[in-house]
Amino acid sequence: MLNILIRWAYRYWPALYKKRYYKTLGSLTTGNYKCEPELLYIHQVLKDDSVFVDIGTNKGIYLYQAEKVIQNGAIFGFEPNQSLVDYIKPLFPKVKLFPLAVSSNTGTSVLHIPKKGNGLQDTRASLEEMGEGVEKIEIRTITLDDWAKQENITKIDLVKIDVEGHEFDSIKGCEQILKTLKPIFIIEIELRHANYPIHEIFDFITGFGYDVFYFDRKTLYLKPFEVSQMAEFQKDEYLNDFNKYINNFIFIPR
Repeated sequence: MLNILIRWAYRYWPALYKKRYYKTLGSLTTGNYKCEPELLYIHQVLKDDSVFVDIGTNKGIYLYQAEKVIQNGAIFGFEPNQSLVDYIKPLFPKVKLFPLAVSSNTGTSVLHIPKKGNGLQDTRASLEEMGEGVEKIEIRTITLDDWAKQENITKIDLVKIDVEGHEFDSIKGCEQILKTLKPIFIIEIELRHANYPIHEIFDFITGFGYDVFYFDRKTLYLKPFEVSQMAEFQKDEYLNDFNKYINNFIFIPR
């Protein structure tokens, strides 16, 4: 009965469904985090007229946080997994969603979706190789530079990237944006997913005149980050503990 009510709420009362589904955001004010504390940072930097780009929207937790602030700006989302696009589209009618993967080239690629039991683990899909036990789907890719040109985008305030190990390729397709529009970037970077020397992505972005920070869980402010801190922030025993595990890094133009 409960599942039926939830499905009805999703279909007929999306605002009610959203409030229930994203209830974990309530932990952001408690200091005992059940979701990414970096979501608090959204409200520190976004304004009513901001332009926010969410690369790897997944189930829309960053979209939900951003739309609380942005009323007269614009919110764009990229998600190559069509099942997730279909899920979040009715919940975020004001967000312009693109069923594309942001990468270093515009064209096509293969999305790897891990299998879980008799289904698929949609939220862990990646363009990176994942070995056996995955379903492979051909998807379209675009560079963020090409997208900005096509859509005549002249302003971007904040870009969030969470693409399960494909972040370096995603940022390589942003060179013109890094040079000219210079938005803030929040990028998930994890040692366990990276198939490249971890310092290279930091060097690449800072080469465009950016400084790197992390969001301190106690002060709720940014602190400077050094790559040498990575292993300490991502100890195996911290995994799944939002109070300790730090995998989102914030790049701010100088």
